[in-house]
Amino acid sequence: MSKTYNPGPEADAIIERQLAKGNFGTPDEVVRAGVRLLEEHEAELEELRKLIDEGDAAHARGDYATYRNAGEFLADIKGAGEGQSRRKP
Repeated sequence: MSKTYNPGPEADAIIERQLAKGNFGTPDEVVRAGVRLLEEHEAELEELRKLIDEGDAAHARGDYATYRNAGEFLADIKGAGEGQSRRKP
């Protein structure tokens, strides 16, 4: 199934630059790579939104820590990291 799209002058210039650099053999390869990157970007955004929602829900439940100063915060992070490294095989 063949389709034709008109990406416009800016996209045409990007495609031409990629071809000139030798990164791709055809304009179609450039476009396919761009579409793959768009899908990856969208998946990453979806995951970030999910994590933000989880964080908002945890905060609403009161499931968070407070610290008096940066040193206390860093000590907590270091302790968590040390605990993780001890658990690794």
